[in-house]
Amino acid sequence: MRMTGGEAVVRSLAAHGVDTVFGIPGTHNLAIYDALRQTGGIRHILARHEQGAAFMADGYARATGKIGVCICTTGPAALNTLASLGTAYSDSSPVLCVASQIPAAGIGLDKGYLHECHDQLGSFAPVTKWRARADTVEAIPETMREAFAQMLNGRPQPTAVEIPCDTLDESGEISLPAAATLQRLAPDPGQIELAAELLRDTQRPVIWAGGGAVGSGASAELLQLAERLQAPVFTTVLGKGVLPDDHPLAAGNALLYPDAQAFLAECDLMLAVGTRFTEEETDRWALQLPDCLIHVDIDPEEIDRNYPSTAAVVGDARAALQQINARLQDVRRQPSGLATDIADLRQQIWRSCQSRAPEGVELVHTLRAALPREAVLVSDLTVAAYWCRRLIDTYEPRSFIYPWGFCTLGFGLPAAIGVKIARPERPVVVLCGDGGFMFNCQELAAAVQYNLPLVVLVFNDSAYGVLRPQQEVRYGAAHEVDVVNPDFMALASAFGVDGCRVDSIEQLGPAVANAIEADRTTLIELPGTLPWPMIDPSARMFEAEQ
Repeated sequence: MRMTGGEAVVRSLAAHGVDTVFGIPGTHNLAIYDALRQTGGIRHILARHEQGAAFMADGYARATGKIGVCICTTGPAALNTLASLGTAYSDSSPVLCVASQIPAAGIGLDKGYLHECHDQLGSFAPVTKWRARADTVEAIPETMREAFAQMLNGRPQPTAVEIPCDTLDESGEISLPAAATLQRLAPDPGQIELAAELLRDTQRPVIWAGGGAVGSGASAELLQLAERLQAPVFTTVLGKGVLPDDHPLAAGNALLYPDAQAFLAECDLMLAVGTRFTEEETDRWALQLPDCLIHVDIDPEEIDRNYPSTAAVVGDARAALQQINARLQDVRRQPSGLATDIADLRQQIWRSCQSRAPEGVELVHTLRAALPREAVLVSDLTVAAYWCRRLIDTYEPRSFIYPWGFCTLGFGLPAAIGVKIARPERPVVVLCGDGGFMFNCQELAAAVQYNLPLVVLVFNDSAYGVLRPQQEVRYGAAHEVDVVNPDFMALASAFGVDGCRVDSIEQLGPAVANAIEADRTTLIELPGTLPWPMIDPSARMFEAEQ
């Protein structure tokens, strides 16, 4: 079939089941946009900044488990996606960036073409799993297929494809290859057998579930194994929701609390599923794990990187847990007092937080009471989100969206737009600080354009409030962290969204509930400063340098 390069891109996307893309047209990528117009079947969401477009694609991917796609033009537009792609890379989120390039004959010559960037493809290297250029129309389908194959197999991280603008406009005879498909990486049977035997012999096991368990869709298998072994389940930030937090075995995202560490010290084995043992999750790797560690992860590079494993199961988390469950079919431990112990632990943590910072605990209680069970909570980087990432109950996978590894300001609002596009039937609420909100507040225009009801909470302390207390404790004074903000209610009105300012956490709950009920985009501002959740390793940021 004869088609342009732009058509080859769009038909390749459609062949892989893509129904939504996010982006901004530019002089060099107009052939793609003409193909989107003529072909139909793929919805395009017009962002106001390429960083926003890539964050939207990331939010879409995290909410669905499908691949998010952003489209950008050459040079500055392509570079604008890098922080977003780095966020997706760090958190193992599959995002495809399709970027145009200058004419093929000029690449690498530094002649001064419009939008020319020295080694544009190389700029994607730190933030993508795989990247390639399609230099001919005929090469586009196979290059696109490989980009999808890379994301669908192994650790799901971003990929990038760049295509010269003249190639996009040219025509060629195209035969679309079969779409890439997910091939779940099967673990080695010997590794599964060793893990099963260790679990069979353990007396007090504990499970720590990370984003890999969510990403592989392993919730049912994880629950089955936890109930079979009567093992408490802790989660990482990215693992929240893999087990409903009101399940008797759900211990929450709590391992950094002293009470939880005392609980962990009594366990003789940990099964860690889909977690990398990162700095923030392990208190700079000071967290003491049981001597016997079974580590399940799809990436062999993560095995023994930070903690030595007794048994290493390299493979897809869902496949691994299915096989472990199959080998433990005869194990049926009876419930004992463990559920009471877990409930007591969670209450101890709440009481400890309440005694230190009652306003933070009140915030979490207030938000949880206001949010329907099926709501999706999206976070930017702000103290309010720090409280919620540890304490707020989450009931389903992919309903707590957080830029954890890269910790990128400006993620919240555009990611929430991607989530709402993906899950229109669910309330979507985003937590922002005033500083982070201003990074990408322009994307409110996209929410209005596509009639996307969001609830945007802006916690306004007129500062980069995460940094001010660090400076004061470590250096004795704050410097260059106070900001002058616009009138957020006037800003909401200018964008055509509802605005609501509340004066207390007590007023926040009804405001959130009313905004969800109104089914319109609403910006809710809460002025003031929230207390820092003082648990390790966050507390270390407030320690003076020795």
